[in-house]
Amino acid sequence: MKLSDIRLSAIGGTLCGIWVSFSVGDLINGALTALVGTLVSFSLSRILNWIFKRKQ
Repeated sequence: MKLSDIRLSAIGGTLCGIWVSFSVGDLINGALTALVGTLVSFSLSRILNWIFKRKQ
């Protein structure tokens, strides 16, 4: 067995172990949280940019 085979096996086992620990609900919850955070950040930066450009 080569060193690259051992590394590949270790990486594959680690990924399978991580994959099993996640549920679909957790992934959807994380994706929705990221989406809301992105939208709020984008909206706030646009609003602040508009306010400060108006003052000048």
